[in-house]
Amino acid sequence: MSTSLRCGRVAALLLAGSVIAAACGTDAEESEAATTTTPAPAQAAAPEQSVPTEAPSSTGEDGTPGGSAPPGGSAPADPAAPPADPAPDEAAEPVAPAGPVGSMAARYLRPSGSERVLVQVLAQDGAGPRTAAPERVRQVLAQLSGKSVAVAAAGVGVGGGARSWTSEELRSLADESAPAQTAEQAVLTLLYLRGGFAENERAVGVAVRGDVAAVFAERVDEAAGMLGNPSAVEDAVTMHEVGHLLGLVDLVLDTGRQDPEHPGHSPNRGSVMYYAVESTLLGSVLSGGPPRDFDQADLDDLARIRNG
Repeated sequence: MSTSLRCGRVAALLLAGSVIAAACGTDAEESEAATTTTPAPAQAAAPEQSVPTEAPSSTGEDGTPGGSAPPGGSAPADPAAPPADPAPDEAAEPVAPAGPVGSMAARYLRPSGSERVLVQVLAQDGAGPRTAAPERVRQVLAQLSGKSVAVAAAGVGVGGGARSWTSEELRSLADESAPAQTAEQAVLTLLYLRGGFAENERAVGVAVRGDVAAVFAERVDEAAGMLGNPSAVEDAVTMHEVGHLLGLVDLVLDTGRQDPEHPGHSPNRGSVMYYAVESTLLGSVLSGGPPRDFDQADLDDLARIRNG
């Protein structure tokens, strides 16, 4: 675990020695829900921001947060994005691999972290994304970081069918198919897969490393049961997981505002970082659809992380 991360507060939550499970069950089953996240060092103060309202967004192990997507806002004027499938930079020098969830937040958000960000999407047939969740992630990242952000889909999809995915398998899948991290370009990999998460059957999404998150199609449909809107759930879960990769909640800072019963999550039901957003029990805990946006406290934290 990076020495820059504050991991002490969540060490007791480690599952299988490396996974931090984020609770996502009902009130009687909260202790069973899982989300993976790993804290990093505290940062400076933050300006207010607003997040776009248009595209959709999901938790894991080894510092792994789980899924949900932030509410929208009007799409901000974001920096010009590079081509959808930028050519690899042969001269780019690789950097150290990502660590626990939250460890890449500074590289994604700070001007000094990287010149640009690539959102790499890998998906199985029939797994999605069924919405514009990756594009929404691009818009939000561009707004929050002020950087050029692009979305790229792999030329070859993920093979196989529905299965129970382990954290290690998810990380390996990303390493095999996504571009390497370089000093110039920070890569954020989103996996859209069939099946579920081996370490937590209720997880709709999971963040399994500082640069990798996954959303599970069958779990999206299950969570949407009473809500009747799978697209809204996929959108929310995607943004929820991206929020974990960006260091929310208290994975990088030490604000003390995380939900004490669900570390790594917001206590605010109106935030996309609320614990139930990434659970198949979403419909029984929240009515009216899942929140899709970061709340003001989330935005303030993200600004503090960016400003260092």
